[in-house]
Amino acid sequence: MTHFLFYRIINTDKQTRTERYMTQRELAKTLNITQAAVSMALKGSPRISPEVRESVRKLAENSGYRLNLAGQMLRRNRSNVIGTIFPRLTNLYYAELFQEIQQQLQPHGYILSLTPAETAEELHRAVANLQQMHVAGVISSAYQTEPLLPLKEAGIALVLCGGYKRVEIGASQILPDYHQPILMLTRRLIADGRRHIAFFGADIPEEQRYNAYLTVLQEAGLTPLPIFLPRSTASGYMDSAFDAVRHHLLEHPETDAIIAHHDELALVARRAILQTGRAIPQEVALTGFDNISIGRYVTPSLTTVEQPQKQIARSIIHELLESMKDPGHREFISIPCRLVIRESI
Repeated sequence: MTHFLFYRIINTDKQTRTERYMTQRELAKTLNITQAAVSMALKGSPRISPEVRESVRKLAENSGYRLNLAGQMLRRNRSNVIGTIFPRLTNLYYAELFQEIQQQLQPHGYILSLTPAETAEELHRAVANLQQMHVAGVISSAYQTEPLLPLKEAGIALVLCGGYKRVEIGASQILPDYHQPILMLTRRLIADGRRHIAFFGADIPEEQRYNAYLTVLQEAGLTPLPIFLPRSTASGYMDSAFDAVRHHLLEHPETDAIIAHHDELALVARRAILQTGRAIPQEVALTGFDNISIGRYVTPSLTTVEQPQKQIARSIIHELLESMKDPGHREFISIPCRLVIRESI
């Protein structure tokens, strides 16, 4: 692709000045590497070391580098917009991941557009809207994939993130390993003497986190205590979650540990546990999943599982750019997650 030197006009109260954008050639000269290495680094190629990729990304960000996408987008009848379909940004994990993807994608000259969608109807509507926008590509959660098929049929690059399990729809999928950390966490709770362990927020056995919990309890001969989460509107989600876990604690006062499907639910469960007069972790141990930033600052600090957002975002962007170059490209990438032990167990 041909790269041009761009200028932008910046107006201030005192003067109007022209700010010059750097080209890939100038980035390469500054870092004393080849232009080809700069191009691959900006695309997140694994052929370039993480250190060099990070150096290129920082210089591109600080210098105002912009890729010239105009000719390419006109030829393909595509915009420079990447659509994202996430359940909702009130879940802080998705908010933090969206921000990380946006930051890493910026040097490539693309901008993100968010479409929240959870139900099949919302997904169908989101897909239709993104097609009308002529987006260059789409990043979507993988919990429901059938509504996403029109994107593939229209030749729009698609990358899936997360999901219950590996899916096959001809698109790359980035799937963090949800299973292994919950195996380790549940076994640790049992080793600590917990015998009445509830799982809060999932009731589908094939979902990796819930499946791992069920597996360990079966091994130990313990009875599962699922806390089902009622379907509700986005505005009523937290209230419904709080009512569900509070009702469970009143019905099952023997509960001595709760594993929450994600950190947001763990924080809801924390309030319900305290309101029913129990102490964390002395009477009820509590864990989450995602390692959102606020979990470090509550008291007691939240034990959780970290999804490495920088690595996930980097993999998403690499697969997206490869899929835009080659419509037949697809890869399945499993990313390990890390157990983070804090004060709540």
